[in-house]
Amino acid sequence: MDSQAFIDDLRKRLRAFFTEQAQGWDVPPATLYRMEGAMASAVQLGLVSEAELRGYLLHLAEEFLDENLQGIYRNDRQLLLHLHMHEAPVYPSGGSQ
Repeated sequence: MDSQAFIDDLRKRLRAFFTEQAQGWDVPPATLYRMEGAMASAVQLGLVSEAELRGYLLHLAEEFLDENLQGIYRNDRQLLLHLHMHEAPVYPSGGSQ
């Protein structure tokens, strides 16, 4: 995989990360950690600057998240992904006590 293909794949996976959360899907922690590792590698190898990557994360946050959650990415000082999954509905059991 060449450098541009790596960046394109990373952008695709980041978009999927935000899309899946917006649709209410759970994102496994392992997926989160692998993407954070890929972001760190891309920056360390000089494939993308931290500012560019941070800008792309903010763009995705503005596209998929509400204003409060966008602020997390706007004010973040570290290159991290944040889980924003909706709480699962809880229904009382039908059993007698």
